[in-house]
Amino acid sequence: MAPIVLSSPVGTEPMNMSEEVSGTILVVDDDEGVRKVLTRWVADMGYAVKAAENADRALEIMREGDVDVALCDVRMPGHDGIWLLDQMRRSHPDIAAVLATGVVEMDPMITLRPGVVGYIVKPFSREELTKVVKRGMAERRRLQAEHRARPRMLPAGVVEGHVVSRG
Repeated sequence: MAPIVLSSPVGTEPMNMSEEVSGTILVVDDDEGVRKVLTRWVADMGYAVKAAENADRALEIMREGDVDVALCDVRMPGHDGIWLLDQMRRSHPDIAAVLATGVVEMDPMITLRPGVVGYIVKPFSREELTKVVKRGMAERRRLQAEHRARPRMLPAGVVEGHVVSRG
């Protein structure tokens, strides 16, 4: 699925014109109106945007290509945003997550999960969205660097017959 690219309305400029941004944000919300608004606002920030109407479609999109930050609705029919977080941690641990919810106070057991950078409460402003997406991109870079620095285990027998170290 190609990223959704939206142009700004005539007479407006995308937010952060002085700052170059790159990356892909995945918007996951079952409400089409909310999904369209979030997609427009994220595109106006300068990011590529992909959109999913449910958690299952979101996972398909993550498998298809790079996603830096997933902006997930918490309450959705079928699999909810919490289920999606658990799946992301297993198969896409380098993707940062932002939760979107109508609940003012989120359970710390949810918001303190690895990769979750924060949550925004509906209705939210463009400024709130901008802050949390930037935080998500920073976390994505940190997670990628951590992943690259992590030592990898070689399968048994790979180094047999080779000099590994002279000391």
